[in-house]
Amino acid sequence: MNIEYNASTNFTLWLQVLDRRFGCPWERELIILFGFMSSGKTEFAYFLARKNTAIGNKVVFISLELPEYDMKLRICRKRAGVSKYDFQKKKYTEQQKEIMEWTRAEIKNNRVQILEWKEDKSLDNIISTIRFLNETQEMKMFIIDNLDKIAGNEREDEMSRYARITSKLQDLKNELNLCIILIHHANKPSKKDTYSQAGIAGMRGSQKIMDNATQVFEIYRDLDPMCSNEEKRIVEISQLKDTFEWANWFIKLMFDKGEYKEIEYNEPRKENNPF
Repeated sequence: MNIEYNASTNFTLWLQVLDRRFGCPWERELIILFGFMSSGKTEFAYFLARKNTAIGNKVVFISLELPEYDMKLRICRKRAGVSKYDFQKKKYTEQQKEIMEWTRAEIKNNRVQILEWKEDKSLDNIISTIRFLNETQEMKMFIIDNLDKIAGNEREDEMSRYARITSKLQDLKNELNLCIILIHHANKPSKKDTYSQAGIAGMRGSQKIMDNATQVFEIYRDLDPMCSNEEKRIVEISQLKDTFEWANWFIKLMFDKGEYKEIEYNEPRKENNPF
C-alpha cells in the first residue's frame, strides 16, 4: 500500500478551533451528531452545510423530520432569539425581525440543497436518492435529519434497526467516497439529570451506532429554564469517538446570530475515555 501524502480534504467544520481539534471531515466518513431535543443539532448541522457550500462543496440536507418551511423558519427564529410563542404572538423587536429577514435571504441565496422528504422514508429509498445525486450532480456531503425518522422493517426492534441503518450507510460512504452526517437523539434524561450531558450511554442504541460511525459528537446546550439568555447561547461540542485519533475533546462555543464563536476548549479528558 502506498500512502497518499496528498490526501487532503475540502470539507471543514469551519471554525479553525474545530478543524484543528477534531480534524476536518473526510470522504468515507459517517459522522453522528446527537443530543437532546432543542440542543441545537439541526442548527449546527445546517451551519456546517452552508459553510461547506460557501467554499465550493456540494451539500444535500435531507430533512426527514420537518417540512422545509418549518425548518427554515426555526433557523430564522433561533438566530434572532425569538421563541415559538413570541413569534406566534408577534412579540419581537424590529431588530429581531431584521435578523429573521436577513437570515431568510441568506438561506435563499446559499447553495445548500434541502430535500423536504415527503416520500417513503425507507433506507433503500434514501440510499437510491443519494446514489442518484452523487452520480448526476457529484454530491459528496449528505446530512440526514434524523436517524429515528428512517423507517424500520417489519418486526425489527430498535437496536437492530440502528445497526442495519448505520451499517448500510457505512458501506455506502465507503463505496461512493461520501461524507455522511447523521443527526440522532439522546435518550430522554431522568428528572435528576435533566440538564446534564447525555454522554455515550445516553445516546439511543449507542453501541450499535458507535460500531459503525467514524466520529461521534454530542451537541449540548443547558436546557434549564432558569438559565439566562446568555447561558442558553453556549453550545458545547464533545467528541466521543474518532476512528482515526484519540477522542474525547470538548469545545465550548457561543452561538450568536447564526455564527459560532470559540470561548473555551480543553485537553482530552483521558480519565473518562471509554476507548
